[in-house]
Amino acid sequence: MMLIILLFLFQLTLFAAGILGPWRDAPARATNGRLPLAVRMLLSASLLSAAFVIWQSGAKQPAYAQWVMFGMCASFIGDLVMAKLIPFPNRLIGGMIAFGIAHALYITAFSATVQSFDSAIVGLAVGLGFYGVVSIGGWWMLIRNPQKGTTINLGALVYGMLVGAMAAFALALATALGGAFWLTALGGLLFVSSDFIIGVTDIRGISLKNANDWVWLTYVAGQMGIIYASQIVA
Repeated sequence: MMLIILLFLFQLTLFAAGILGPWRDAPARATNGRLPLAVRMLLSASLLSAAFVIWQSGAKQPAYAQWVMFGMCASFIGDLVMAKLIPFPNRLIGGMIAFGIAHALYITAFSATVQSFDSAIVGLAVGLGFYGVVSIGGWWMLIRNPQKGTTINLGALVYGMLVGAMAAFALALATALGGAFWLTALGGLLFVSSDFIIGVTDIRGISLKNANDWVWLTYVAGQMGIIYASQIVA
């Protein structure tokens, strides 16, 4: 338990240092800001470490903790691809593949924890409806960019629907079991927000002030909600 608390505090401290410190990476645009590469990778590695420690330390929801840890492994690979530390012909496509696998594993974690969706059917229906509109409507209005080609546009649509499905299953889990699993639902929402910002800026080409800061704030907070929920659930 102490190690988990230390990892949590380390993540908060590291993010604050990355935001406030003088060592920030040069931004790709004049206004978008950027956490240093070392901070981003350390944050990702610490999230993976937290997921592994929770899984191995007797989590109150072992199936949830196990599949979330697998999902965080895929997310870590996705972070390496997005940072260009793992070469891929198109980093956005590579990132969508890795994170798409992560979301499928997160859905598996949520489904294994609920076991019966009879008590979650309303939450699941609301989530699928809400995130379906957000994913498809948001893609059509703010992400789709004909100049980027068919592969990246369709990939963004399919990926957006998958991350929306993950968030919907997270909401279903929260409505079924309540308690700390509302952190999971919040994590799903933040994950959707993070990926939406990436789509708007990197695919549509819209400039947002401090975009990278917002991407990593929502991403780290979303992952933390998903990872730490099983440790503090009653």
